[in-house]
Amino acid sequence: MLKHLDTVAERPGSALDGAAPGSARARRGRLLMAWVPWLAVTAVLLAAIAAWLWAWLPVAGWVATGGAGMALLATVYGSLLRQRRLRRAEALLQALASELREPVSLRDAEGRFLFASRPAAALLGAEPEDVLGYTEGDFLDAESAANRAAETAALLTEPGRLTLRRRGPDPEGRMREYLVSKLALALPRRRPFGLLEVGREVGGERAWRQFQEQRDSEWRALFEDHPLPALVMAQDGALLAVNAAAERFYGYAAEDLLALGANAVAVEPGNDPALSLLRGPSHRRRDGRLMPVQVSSSPLLYARRDARLLLVRPREGVASEGELYERRYRDLIDSGIWLVWSVDHEGRILQANGAMAAALGVEASDLDGRLLTEFVAPEDHDAAVAMLERSTTRRRDTGVVTLRGRGGERRTWQYHSLAYPEDKPPQTLLLAQDITLRQSYDRKLRERVLIDPLTGVYNRRYIEDFGQRVENGQRFGCIVVDVVGFKRYNDTYGHAQGDAMLRKLAQFLRVACRSQDAVMRLGGDEFVLVLPDTSEAALHDIAQRLEQRSEVELGFALSAGWALRQGDERFEATMKRADLELLSRRAAARSR
Repeated sequence: MLKHLDTVAERPGSALDGAAPGSARARRGRLLMAWVPWLAVTAVLLAAIAAWLWAWLPVAGWVATGGAGMALLATVYGSLLRQRRLRRAEALLQALASELREPVSLRDAEGRFLFASRPAAALLGAEPEDVLGYTEGDFLDAESAANRAAETAALLTEPGRLTLRRRGPDPEGRMREYLVSKLALALPRRRPFGLLEVGREVGGERAWRQFQEQRDSEWRALFEDHPLPALVMAQDGALLAVNAAAERFYGYAAEDLLALGANAVAVEPGNDPALSLLRGPSHRRRDGRLMPVQVSSSPLLYARRDARLLLVRPREGVASEGELYERRYRDLIDSGIWLVWSVDHEGRILQANGAMAAALGVEASDLDGRLLTEFVAPEDHDAAVAMLERSTTRRRDTGVVTLRGRGGERRTWQYHSLAYPEDKPPQTLLLAQDITLRQSYDRKLRERVLIDPLTGVYNRRYIEDFGQRVENGQRFGCIVVDVVGFKRYNDTYGHAQGDAMLRKLAQFLRVACRSQDAVMRLGGDEFVLVLPDTSEAALHDIAQRLEQRSEVELGFALSAGWALRQGDERFEATMKRADLELLSRRAAARSR
């Protein structure tokens, strides 16, 4: 690049000279630059001659001295011109480097940077001024530095071009992918003296290529591979594209249909063929037969032209390929294990496959026109209505719904829905799978993890789980219970009798609780009861009743402490206050 700039500077009329092209000043400057080396030699020779003549011929010495001085002045002036030209070339190079948006760098034979654009320096995580005089290895890990050094050594040993990919940040910190070319710099029949590296950003090209491939795939699925005849028609009736199903249906090759346009298949080509093609109700085949059809049309931008996509559906008993595909689709749905049905915007069942009918215990024909909520238990009615509302108002939805099964039991279905508001009438297609057994298995597995194996009540893991599920504003109370003198009893009668006592206590607490309450074992002989939607007075009564009944029904005494949740405090804080209440009441009992 420096050599190129030097060549530009030496061209006639170059802007680096500071003179207009073809001017007398420019010509004088170039002539003087060409004679600078000779003038320097002449000045030296004249100085030597002048020194000799001064000894023998004074007058000739004056003449020689003057000539040597003029040659020396011309040499100095030429040197100043060259320095100015080099400074201007350096300024031009600096301006060019600041505007480069691609990684460009120049290095010497030892791999040290002589020049680097901002993107090239950003690949190393530095600024251009920070990399000058350093090698790539000073900014990379050992393995990467060794690989880069091997690339440089190979290019300098056997000069040529090497192209590879680089990935790294740009000056703004965004990750980019570049295609980098490395080229060894060398004069003819000389060893390489440096390395030029130029890159261009290709990440955008890859993203565009992936977008094009995805669009082509979608177009093939929507148009080329569609089982129904499909045509792309311009506003003037010209056909822009036809699929294979259209070729088979009309009996024309694709190129013939495109050449003839809408006139080939329109029943009234003399009037408006495009309107006749859209309106139907019949299309003409190549053999002259009129085919009853139903045409659906949608706007489309094709090859930068306003067009319409036409889907042609044969009618009135014509055994078309579309009908064959629809029949096979129906057979596939009816023979599958998935539950498939469609509903209108009111939740009435329009169609259902055999798997769904068998799951509900009715015939498939008996489901037509019935509301889905008829197969829902009263306690699940609101949830089912909300599910239907979401399914009919959203394009896609997923969730669970609970219905009554064939034997009247509650069954949980996981569903996926797809709404078609553009249909007449609008409808929603639903696909579901019965997950009742899986939910039961998950619940049992969860309970197995959260159940204390000795007593059969919840363990400390359930306490942690319950504490994470507590919501703001939720009311609950805790009662902490333990056995009076359990350690002495355990030491006297042994651990087996102690374990039997704990199992008996757990059963006693379960019977004393409501269905919505939970009994948990904290450890040893200490248990905690969690009572949602309770009051301070109710906690006090239950705790006292447990203490009073324990000696009669269990044969040993219990101590209890209680606490009601205050504000939005954590579950652990409420339980700790109940434990402190137990200790306080036990200390008061000892003092009495």
